[in-house]
Amino acid sequence: MEMFLTSAAHMDSDGIERSLDQGFAIGSFEHAVDSWLFPTLEALGEGWARGEIDVAGEHSASHAVHRRLSASFDAAGNRSAGPTVVVGLPPGSQHELGALAFATALRRRGLDVLYLGANVPEASWDAAVSTRSAQAAVLTVVTAADRPGAIATAKRLLANHPTLLVTSGGASGAHLSTGVHTLSSTIATAANELDLLLQEQRTH
Repeated sequence: MEMFLTSAAHMDSDGIERSLDQGFAIGSFEHAVDSWLFPTLEALGEGWARGEIDVAGEHSASHAVHRRLSASFDAAGNRSAGPTVVVGLPPGSQHELGALAFATALRRRGLDVLYLGANVPEASWDAAVSTRSAQAAVLTVVTAADRPGAIATAKRLLANHPTLLVTSGGASGAHLSTGVHTLSSTIATAANELDLLLQEQRTH
């Protein structure tokens, strides 16, 4: 973690990449994200808030993480025989690293993941679920300011797709609305939880 933060503070791209190499080498993708990446990103934000890391360094480090997660998502492949899950952020929400990490974890379990990214309008969530005949939707809610958009999106999805499994995760994702399942806080546990919910859905 210290190498990553120091590299971000000095805008040292090579140091950031080396620290990511080390961080993701500590175990499985899920273990590395839960035990190393998420705490490191939290510390990065705190360093920026204290003025120890300039916004340029914070952005450079965050984009490096985004590239690494995108590569992991692509490397996971896409076994389209599995249930289709739509993952993204509600309208107005921009902090997508957690959502991308979770989408990758789901893909690694063999689920057919459509990743929408940040700031997705309600109507676009609706269109994605309809077009792909999705079995589940995952709304990632990072901040309290993201909740109104997430709640409105969840209610729309539940109303328009009665059989859709609507779930939420992220630091502010708990108890969005009646009918929305709150996922666990770690991506390893949450991915397993969603997989089991989908299995139960198929048996009923």
